[in-house]
Amino acid sequence: IDRPDGRPLEVVDMVLDLFIELGADEEQLEFPIVYTSGKTGIATLDLKEFEEGKQLDFTPLLDTVIEHTPCPVGDPEGPMQLLVSNIDSDPYIGRIGVGRVERGTIKQGEPVSLVTYGVDGKRNARVVKLMRFHNLGREEVSSASIGEIVCVAGIADINIGDTLCDINTPEALPFVKIDEPTIAMTFCVNDSPFAGQEGKFVTSRHIRERLMKELEVNVGLKVEDTDSTDSFKVSGRGELHLSILIENMR
Repeated sequence: IDRPDGRPLEVVDMVLDLFIELGADEEQLEFPIVYTSGKTGIATLDLKEFEEGKQLDFTPLLDTVIEHTPCPVGDPEGPMQLLVSNIDSDPYIGRIGVGRVERGTIKQGEPVSLVTYGVDGKRNARVVKLMRFHNLGREEVSSASIGEIVCVAGIADINIGDTLCDINTPEALPFVKIDEPTIAMTFCVNDSPFAGQEGKFVTSRHIRERLMKELEVNVGLKVEDTDSTDSFKVSGRGELHLSILIENMR
């Protein structure tokens, strides 16, 4: 709302029309509206307060989140369950599983079982380090209960879709099915006349290492070797998917 050409009321009407086109019901159409400016750090439920120059802060936005976001549902006293939905890595502590505690409490240092929905067998491991997000970084914690999103370090073979469970109650949670790749490209070493004029990581070994690192966190990607040691077949879920990877690598 701080932009000179801002038109917040018109945008609200456009959002309402979009909801109607999408078939929203009466309850969904009664969505809360908060007028904000991230640049100046203000929020209000009444646009007139902003127009009149009233002293504002982010309190109305935070209060709206608390009022309209339901609390986590689950059994905080039950056997622990955590579904891994993302993977991160750290040069010092290695592979990190990121997920939400769905049941019970996870504790740093405790033994756990790793199970995957639809796959027989389990792997035993230990939560070496437990962290939660704080501001733009992570902070170490001793435990976390249902609803909290935490980072688990110390499990080398942890993957997206795995469920961390109480070691005596290995119950896997279902995970969203990942669509198969729809388009493929060949990534290869630059052999043009301009090769070697820019860039440091330009060998096949560098390209392989980067693609293997991407596979750890990019669940929709597939990388295959080819007949040549200087090229790799990379399959993704569309042009945009591969374009983002190419620009990140560039």
